[in-house]
Amino acid sequence: MTLLHTRQFSGWARGHLLCRVENVADRFALTFDDGPNPRATGAILDLLARHGARGTFFMLGDNIRRHGDLVRRVVSEGHEAAVHGDTHWPLPFLLPGGIRAEVGRGAAAIEAATGVRPLFYRPPFGFMSPGQARFVRKLGYEPVLGDVYPEDPQRPGVARIVRRVLWRLRAGSILILHDGSPLGPADRSQTVEALETILSEAARSGWRGTTVSDLLHAASEGPVPAPLRQAH
Repeated sequence: MTLLHTRQFSGWARGHLLCRVENVADRFALTFDDGPNPRATGAILDLLARHGARGTFFMLGDNIRRHGDLVRRVVSEGHEAAVHGDTHWPLPFLLPGGIRAEVGRGAAAIEAATGVRPLFYRPPFGFMSPGQARFVRKLGYEPVLGDVYPEDPQRPGVARIVRRVLWRLRAGSILILHDGSPLGPADRSQTVEALETILSEAARSGWRGTTVSDLLHAASEGPVPAPLRQAH
């Protein structure tokens, strides 16, 4: 079981990071880290199009600069580009100036490629202190983690990825998957294959995959009130 799924860590993280969104009945957020990756990002975009799903892609500056065409495709097809840093450097080893540089360079790479300013940031390795979260919010980015993580970069097998996700996935969840790697092009074929099944099974539960922004917007709308009964 990943640390994210322990009660102690998840309770601590939810105090200062966006991990899930309550009061949402029909969707969950699909997120992808460490891309873009020419070996997987395009295949994931094709799959999302077939299922009518959308996602938020937490990208690395190094990979954005190598594969700007994929970044532009992500945005042009209605998905969301978000910041995962510039080089995947872990935050515990960075002073505020280093965090500002990592986040800022990653965001600048997205904006240079697409003309769109990103809204969200996910810390590499999923660790971020409350003080660091406050600092990144002051820079203008909302820190996001998640509540479902099947450890897909370890390539544990398609069936295991699917099982780990479906065991925990609920409406309002933020699912963490990986389309890339800080080391360059990586084999994410297990993630792609598992995602096909995850989206099909989620649809049977009445849930669709969407962006973090859309998940937050759905929660802000609140439940639809029941119609008033007229007195007879």
